[in-house]
Amino acid sequence: MVYRYAYIPEHLPEYVQAVSLAEPHIHEGYLCFLRGTVLIFIGYPLQPAPCEPTDQLRLALESACDHFQPHTVSVIAPRIPPEIDGTACGNDQYYRVELPLAAIKPSEAYMLRRAARELSVNEAVFAEEHSALIEAFVSERIPSSAHQEIFRSISRYADCSQTARLLEARKGSELAAFTIMDLGSADYGFYLFNFRSSTLHVPGASDLLFWEMAGLAFKEGKRHLNLGLGVSSGIQRFKEKWGATPFLPYGSVTIQRKPRGLVDIIRRMLMIVT
Repeated sequence: MVYRYAYIPEHLPEYVQAVSLAEPHIHEGYLCFLRGTVLIFIGYPLQPAPCEPTDQLRLALESACDHFQPHTVSVIAPRIPPEIDGTACGNDQYYRVELPLAAIKPSEAYMLRRAARELSVNEAVFAEEHSALIEAFVSERIPSSAHQEIFRSISRYADCSQTARLLEARKGSELAAFTIMDLGSADYGFYLFNFRSSTLHVPGASDLLFWEMAGLAFKEGKRHLNLGLGVSSGIQRFKEKWGATPFLPYGSVTIQRKPRGLVDIIRRMLMIVT
C-alpha cells in the first residue's frame, strides 16, 4: 500500500528507517515512525482525505500520540494546524517535474552534449568511492549536524533498499559524480541525492545524470519525478531549469509532550473497564 501511493520521499520506509533507525507504522492512513519515545509523523495521507485535510491530520495525530505515547513528536505536513502547539522548524515546497521531460532549452542541450563527450553514465552499486565523495562534501560544506546524519546514512539506505538506484558518471575510471534515486512508488520517481567530485570537475555532470535519471524513471513507468524540497535559491534554479514546479507545501514542527502521569493512566484504565 505504501509504495502504491507514495508521493513524497518520506513515504519511503527504507529511506526514513535508514536515517532515523525508527520502526514504520501505518496509523489511520498516515505513515509514522517510532523509535523509543520519539515519533515521526508524516502528515501527508497516503490516500485522498475524506474530510478537510487539517482536521484529518489533527485527529490522526492525536490518535497516534494516544496510541504510541511518545515524549517527542516530529511532524511534517502540508499545513500545520494552529491547534498543534510546538516549535516550528521551517517551511518549504516540494518540486515535481512531469515525465517524460519536455523539450529542453538549447543551453541545457549544450551542457548535456558537452558532459556526454567526457563522461559515461552507468548504474552501479554503492561502494567506498561513493562514500568518499560524500565525506568530502560533508567536510568541505560543513552542513548542519542533522544533514550530516542524513548524508552518512546513505550507505545504510543503499544497502537495505530494494528500490534505490545509483547512477554514476565516470571520466575513464575516475568517479566524477553520482545520483541516488528511488523507483519504489507506482507513479513517482524520487531524486534524492547528487554528489560531485571536488577534484574532478566536469561541467554538466549533474545535468547529464539528471537527464539519464529522468529517462530511466519514465522507462520504468513513472509519471512524475519528485525532486524534493527547494532548500535554497541555487537548488531551486537547478530544478526549475528542468521544468520543475512547486506542487506541495511543506511545514514541520516538533512537539514536546509530558509523560503521562499515574493518575491519568488510572483514569484511562477505568474508562476502558467501564
